[in-house]
Amino acid sequence: MTRPDRISPEFSDAVNATLDMTLATGVTALLVHSDPEAMAFVDLALARGISIPEDLSIIAYDDEVAQLFTPALTAVSPPREAVGAAAVGLLISRIADPTRPVNRVVLSPSLNVRGSTAPPRSSSESGA
Repeated sequence: MTRPDRISPEFSDAVNATLDMTLATGVTALLVHSDPEAMAFVDLALARGISIPEDLSIIAYDDEVAQLFTPALTAVSPPREAVGAAAVGLLISRIADPTRPVNRVVLSPSLNVRGSTAPPRSSSESGA
C-alpha cells in the first residue's frame, strides 16, 4: 500500500487510517519501509494506546537506524555491500558487451529480531 512521504502533511492521517484498518481487521503485524516510517508508525500507535509489540508488531525494512529506536525495531536488512558489488559488476559487463542477455541476481536480506515484534499469536488469542 502506498503512503504519502513522511514529510507530507497527509502522512500522519494515512498512518492513522492504516492503524484503523489494522485494528478493524485483526492484523497483528506490519512491515513498513523504511526505518523512519516504521518509527512514525510506532509513535502514532503508542499515542493511540496501541502497545508495541503486544497489540501490534512492527517490522522495518532497511535496518539503518532501527536498532537505535525505542523499542528497538525488528528489521529486514538488505545486503547493501553485495547489492552495490552486483550492480557494479553488471554495469561493467553491460559496458563491455551491450548485447549480452539480461541477468538476474538474487540477494537475500537478513532479519534482525528486536523488541518491536512478538511471537505469533495462537488462534485462540487472535479471536479466530
